[in-house]
Amino acid sequence: MKHNYLLAVLLAGALSQHAQAQLAAWRPFRPGFVYGFAQPASPSTLHTLRVDSAYATVSGDSVYTFNRLMRPISGSTALHGKSRNNLLGARLRWQPGTRDFYLEANAEPAFGAAPAATLLLRPTVAVGSTWAASTLPALTATLSSRTLSSVGTAPDSLATITLSNGQTLILSKHYGLVQGPQWLTLATGGNTWYQPSVPQAGLGFYDPLKLFVLNAGDELGYDLLDYSWGSGSLICSWGYMLRRITSRQLTADSLVIRYAEQRRATRGGAPGCAAAGTTIFPASTGRWAISLRTGRSAQFLPFTLLTGEYTSIGPNSTPVLLTGRSVGTQAGSSGCLANAQIIQFAPMYPYQNQANVYSSGLDDAAYINAFTPSLGLGIITISSTVNRDYALTYYRRNGVACGSPAHFSTLLPSRAAEAAAAATLYPNPAAEAATLTLAAPTCPGTVLTLTDALGRRVWSHEVAPAQTSLPIALAGQAAGLYLVRLLAPGAAPLTWKLNHGLAGL
Repeated sequence: MKHNYLLAVLLAGALSQHAQAQLAAWRPFRPGFVYGFAQPASPSTLHTLRVDSAYATVSGDSVYTFNRLMRPISGSTALHGKSRNNLLGARLRWQPGTRDFYLEANAEPAFGAAPAATLLLRPTVAVGSTWAASTLPALTATLSSRTLSSVGTAPDSLATITLSNGQTLILSKHYGLVQGPQWLTLATGGNTWYQPSVPQAGLGFYDPLKLFVLNAGDELGYDLLDYSWGSGSLICSWGYMLRRITSRQLTADSLVIRYAEQRRATRGGAPGCAAAGTTIFPASTGRWAISLRTGRSAQFLPFTLLTGEYTSIGPNSTPVLLTGRSVGTQAGSSGCLANAQIIQFAPMYPYQNQANVYSSGLDDAAYINAFTPSLGLGIITISSTVNRDYALTYYRRNGVACGSPAHFSTLLPSRAAEAAAAATLYPNPAAEAATLTLAAPTCPGTVLTLTDALGRRVWSHEVAPAQTSLPIALAGQAAGLYLVRLLAPGAAPLTWKLNHGLAGL
């Protein structure tokens, strides 16, 4: 019996230590994760933030810093652009050796009238415990409950903390602040934000491998509308733009996509617009390059928001501040685009020439880029100015089409025309051999193949780099129609028809 009693004591002690370790292991935010917050009244719109860093202060505290968002100025429509405050605060601070967390708001009072505020959160105290949570304003907090529940679909321990002003915060052991008041103003009322889904590691919704699931040969077709300057409603022209992906390349850090595009515009001759007529613009090429690690991109400057930084760009060299809008759903004009999940971006403009102060005003609708992580098609709507709208209404991906290609059939050269421009095949018909002469040297990894009329590959050859003249041996092959195909890494295949032994036909 004595041994059983000692064993029970040791077991109870071990369990107690395990429980204490579990309580001390609360780490609500994790660096490099993207967290999304919504309001109960509009759950389909998701505002995102990322924990950019975790570092130790001089006092030894561990600090989790959130990415920057705009902060409004009291009594004004303007917003400060250099504050690290976001929807729920500026940062979360934890002092090693304790189980206390300090959620800090208005951490940079120099940028506004609101003084700094600190809210003490204690998710591991006994349920029912009350403590002094804030001195500005004076608030107490009570741990109302600590239960096993879930964040989105992920099970986790949730601590509910009720403030003396009636506001409620819910802290998750592993997934951050599940619910809290907007801007942590610590005032009665105001909007409540909550996490409807599990936080995502890395770039989350902004991961280029989710936004750009496009390969060589895929097509994107846009409807175009141009409005008269000033009215914003009088249509000057309408038309179409076809964008065809020519190559996709993954490096250690980046995703690089190249494309060709061409557009056609028809003008109606409305007052204040150009004369009536139709213009087919020359085909052009473009390139997208996005970092897989940081999301940085010279073509998509709003992606830099995830690093907690802002970029000044704008038409006519006007400095603007690009700020993330929201993630939500939007109905498309084509059935397969309907209710696609989207990410939207828009800029802020300088407010009365004040440093670090910006305002959206009437320009809030300008330069919007909308992406779809659910479809992976990249840009689905573009509004480069308040007077121009592009909307994706057709795409072809991996040979499967969505929407009607009718308006885009005359745009961009056909595959046959592309092949003709890339090389010439001579002689054709050919008896013993033919030569494919390329307009540009081959790159490493290029393969030349010969396929018969039944689709069987009868000959294949890996071409050395920097070649422009490629011989094709036909000796021993049965007479008939063959397909010569050039396969280059990251580019769409090019195909030529070759007649062998049919010179008399």
